[in-house]
Amino acid sequence: MMQSVQLLFTRRRMVGSLLIRGVTWSAFSHVEIVVGDQVIGANMFTGVSLTPYKERLEKSSYAALVNIPCQDAQAVKHLAVSMVGAGYDYLRLLGIFLHSDGFDNKARFFCSEFVAWAFEKAGSPLIRPEITGRVTPQHLWMLP
Repeated sequence: MMQSVQLLFTRRRMVGSLLIRGVTWSAFSHVEIVVGDQVIGANMFTGVSLTPYKERLEKSSYAALVNIPCQDAQAVKHLAVSMVGAGYDYLRLLGIFLHSDGFDNKARFFCSEFVAWAFEKAGSPLIRPEITGRVTPQHLWMLP
């Protein structure tokens, strides 16, 4: 039986959010995995961390919740939680802006890279593995 994981897509009224949305042609600047009453994702100032779901919504100017099919929802969430404390991947994010794959660090993540990584490692890849480091919130938003 196919399961699903909820992803929370958000944006804020801040320069960084506007810049990310503009460069990636996306309605959203951030994406996280919903785990109970929290979300887990890679954030610029805290790296991979858990945030109360309600707090994330309060800080967002717009949000959308999407169910993404997968083989094992618990595995996706477990892998995501296992990475709490991993750093933020500033260089890989810069690589997106520079159209470069030369900044690969599997111990650090940016938001959409983190989500794609968790699904891939849990056996339900969302995108081809070779482009995980270039995935944006828009790419994940466009999934069926």
